[in-house]
Amino acid sequence: MSKVFEISKVRHEPYFNMPSAHLHPMYEIYYLLNGTRKIFLDDSIYVLEKGDMVFIPMNTIHKTSYVNDKAHERIVITFNDKAVPDIKSSSSQISFKHIFRHEPIIHVSNTHKDYIEELLNRMLSEYEQSDDYSDINIKNCLQELIIFLIRYRCSRSSGHIQTMDMTDAIMQEAARYIRNNYMEDLSLEKTAAHVNISASYFSKKFRSSTGFGFKEYLINVRIQEASNMLLETNESINEIALKCGFNDSDYFGSAFKKAKGVSPLKYRKNNKYI
Repeated sequence: MSKVFEISKVRHEPYFNMPSAHLHPMYEIYYLLNGTRKIFLDDSIYVLEKGDMVFIPMNTIHKTSYVNDKAHERIVITFNDKAVPDIKSSSSQISFKHIFRHEPIIHVSNTHKDYIEELLNRMLSEYEQSDDYSDINIKNCLQELIIFLIRYRCSRSSGHIQTMDMTDAIMQEAARYIRNNYMEDLSLEKTAAHVNISASYFSKKFRSSTGFGFKEYLINVRIQEASNMLLETNESINEIALKCGFNDSDYFGSAFKKAKGVSPLKYRKNNKYI
């Protein structure tokens, strides 16, 4: 089941940052067992506390970074539709990826924390010490978890009270500006001017707030949009490159392969990446 489902529990020491951004054709559930973390998700910044759970849709840019000098421990699950067949084929046509698109953070209350952590630990145990029945148990636990999260989200008007300092708020606005204008000839200087701060200060603070350098995030957004266009349109590779802000199709090809592991053409042809 490793290709359709993976789970890991890891404790990281203080000042740990994810070495690179994630952008993959899998759903991801991130649960913070202990500590405090910052997550940059698509174009929004969230501060996570113990008991916070993040639902990350497929092909969504995300990266975590440290907030303070404390260690943290988290459980991460990645899976695709094959791991939740009953939910995918449900007559109610539940689309959990859309339910969590605009409210991806759930703070699990103390009332439900033991239940959630028991489900996660059961999946972890089955995954690490698997036998002929482990896949069945993992699927059952995962579907139970997702159904709980859908019900939990639908019963609440807001899952997470967003709090951030002024710098993070400005950097979030900059990230949204980049996402809305990725097809243009964007520069660090132009983006810094949009949020009315100097380029040098912006460069430093954008990285500390989001975990990304300016150019790194811009390329990730362009690759994300290009990925969607490759699967949803019949436009040529060159046309897509230009529409996504790449003036050089060769550079687009190399940047895409670095991010995705395959060329744009192979990505389009290979249905397993949809």
